Amino acid sequence: MKSISQASNFKIIPYIILFVSILFSISGQLLMKHTMSHTDEGLFTWEFLQKLALAITVYCLGIVNWILALRSVKLSIAYPLTSLNYVGILFGSYYFFNEVITLTRIAGVITIFLGVLLVVIPLKKAT
Repeated sequence: MKSISQASNFKIIPYIILFVSILFSISGQLLMKHTMSHTDEGLFTWEFLQKLALAITVYCLGIVNWILALRSVKLSIAYPLTSLNYVGILFGSYYFFNEVITLTRIAGVITIFLGVLLVVIPLKKAT
């Protein structure tokens, strides 16, 4: 017989896998941007191909985790959660590429985040 803590840990693991997928996706996208922003030495050089291979590998790890998460997480929950990529990319672009975060972008990301909450938070069933 499983204890309550074991049962709750089992249910949270797919969501951890989903969030790891989101982190790999964000990281892969930022690495792709970094790779393409530093092409002064030319495209298809050995250094360029190594950076691109790393970016694609990280992104693919996100896809593998996504597939694993879908084994247990409902698609109607998992897919809206991937919009958290917008938040990660916004802050990653600011931090790594000195892109400007305007109030309009912040409002847009907050709107997306609130929309995700409305989709993900379960509603009580009327009896």
